[in-house]
Amino acid sequence: MSNLSNDSFPGPTSATSTSPELRHWQRRIFASVWITYFAFYLCRYNMPVAIKWLGGVFDWKEDRLGIILSALTVMYAVGQFVNGQLADRFGARRIASLGIIGSVAMNLAVFAIVFWADAETVNATIVLWGLAIFWGANGFFQSMGWTPMVRVMAHWFEIERRGSVMGWLGTCYQFGGAAATLLAFFLTGYYVKELSGDWRAVFWVPAGLFALVGVYFHWSIRNGPEDVGLPPVNVEHTDATRESPQKARPSIAANALRTVSNPYIWIVALSFFMLDVNRYGFVNWLPKYLDQAGLNLENATVFGHIKEAMKLCILPLAGSLGAVVAGWATDRFFGGRRAPVMAVLLLALGLLSIIFPFLDTNNTPLIIAVVALIGFCTYGPHILMVGHAAQDFGKKSGAAGAAGFIDGMGYIGASLAGLGAGWMIVAHGYKETFVVFGFAAILGAVFAAVIWRVKPSS
Repeated sequence: MSNLSNDSFPGPTSATSTSPELRHWQRRIFASVWITYFAFYLCRYNMPVAIKWLGGVFDWKEDRLGIILSALTVMYAVGQFVNGQLADRFGARRIASLGIIGSVAMNLAVFAIVFWADAETVNATIVLWGLAIFWGANGFFQSMGWTPMVRVMAHWFEIERRGSVMGWLGTCYQFGGAAATLLAFFLTGYYVKELSGDWRAVFWVPAGLFALVGVYFHWSIRNGPEDVGLPPVNVEHTDATRESPQKARPSIAANALRTVSNPYIWIVALSFFMLDVNRYGFVNWLPKYLDQAGLNLENATVFGHIKEAMKLCILPLAGSLGAVVAGWATDRFFGGRRAPVMAVLLLALGLLSIIFPFLDTNNTPLIIAVVALIGFCTYGPHILMVGHAAQDFGKKSGAAGAAGFIDGMGYIGASLAGLGAGWMIVAHGYKETFVVFGFAAILGAVFAAVIWRVKPSS
């Protein structure tokens, strides 16, 4: 509880907080983090598009394809709990770079399997579990992305600027998800049909692009101002700060204990669990629902010939605006308190989700508008939880661990939105399932409201 203050908000945290040199490095760090985490999605969102081809080649139904998709989600959750602590211990540069190398390698391994495997000569079950193992490992390496980025931002940017800065940073995974989906659709669609390409490029092309970004990241990133001879920002006023950096750095066990013993982190994590039930409910099942409902997106000229890709992209694209507005609103209207904005947007998300399956799917503009609002209300609180709140409650020395714990809880919820939601759709239908997604978001709003008055402190 001592980490937070309900009554005060810090002023400038160091004498150099407005120095030109610090501002130069802050711009460089922000660009590096934004571009790199944008690129992480290139090697994550390609598989959901590729499963159409995998199903055709190996004659797999949705239940088997779901094993591959769930492998990433489960291992991502496991990795978040582990890698957040590792990032706090060993630094963001090392852990994120390792994640990039591993994710590139796993995508190339998946490419090798689907390139050499022959459905007529190779046991399809062996191929399935091989893909599940490597794609699950990809999920673990992917989990080395966000938590190190949160740690870097906590070390480089002042608390009083955190709302707006993290809001803008949150747009990276909205645009990254949209770009990754568009690239995957191009490589499995136009590239194959019009350019006589091979659909398996959906694995090696993103891997190659991600590798190039990884080189840029390792060159451009620094863990904190101290690495370039600048004084730290957001100094934590504890006895540990007067010790040497090596002694001041807590052990992995001590940092993990501090994370799980913080009640505010638990509350945010539970709220995020509910948000990701809703978020991945829409990410996983919205395209199929719209197809079954007979929504003709070809009549909406903005989609054109890439209508299928845009059905997936509309959520994150609208969500990018939500991320910026939510971060700005916490600083502008609530003095740095994140919970009020989280609670209001989650409540709106819940109501929109409940209403959505009862709308006329033939009214294309209405459907697009409501889906855009759902995206706005999803990714606004999303960045506040895994970005702002993780830094607020985890502090500089534990920001990555807090982000990992919160995000890990979210991906447990995301796993339920996969297999669990699929079972519910078969048993009860889409309307009932979307209503459950809505009530999950409302319950998340209730959790967020518990910490309505809590404000970060330096």
